[in-house]
Amino acid sequence: MPDDTGGLQLLPETRKKIEVRVPGQNRLVILSSIFVLAILGIYLGLMFYNNSILSSVSQADEQLAALEKSRDKKLEQKLLDLKNQLSVIGPLISSHLFWSQGLSKVQSLVQPQVQFKSINADSSATKILFQATAASYTTIAKQIAAFYADDSITDIVLNKATSLPTGQVDFTMQLIFDPAKFLIKSK
Repeated sequence: MPDDTGGLQLLPETRKKIEVRVPGQNRLVILSSIFVLAILGIYLGLMFYNNSILSSVSQADEQLAALEKSRDKKLEQKLLDLKNQLSVIGPLISSHLFWSQGLSKVQSLVQPQVQFKSINADSSATKILFQATAASYTTIAKQIAAFYADDSITDIVLNKATSLPTGQVDFTMQLIFDPAKFLIKSK
């Protein structure tokens, strides 16, 4: 260092530092510390994730317990019984034939001068047998023509026709029908 007084200086003003480096010495320490920090970060992240999962599970358990307390088990049992009863009744209802469709079709086809005395319907034999009174033989012929005009009636059999003392005709007729067109099954 120079002396302010102008004295002599024995040491140089700048000094060079001598460093000895061993190749790879610091690199191993840095890589191992980065690896340790990465593992520590992953561990802390997994711990945080585990805690959040556990808290959501405990919340779900509390909600489930509250729902369990609010259940009406007697009503649930009644509903299950009703479901079982409907599963038994359902096929019966779905296979039920609606005769109202077929009988209203017969009613619309009957001539005004024809009066029914009795009617017997059989869905398994696909026939309707009825006894009626008509004003004349011409009315019976018109009645047969009206039944033939409907495509749901496949055949007509006039069993008996008898004149009454009143001038009317008593007759028995059998209608054979197509059940797919004549009777509508429920859906």
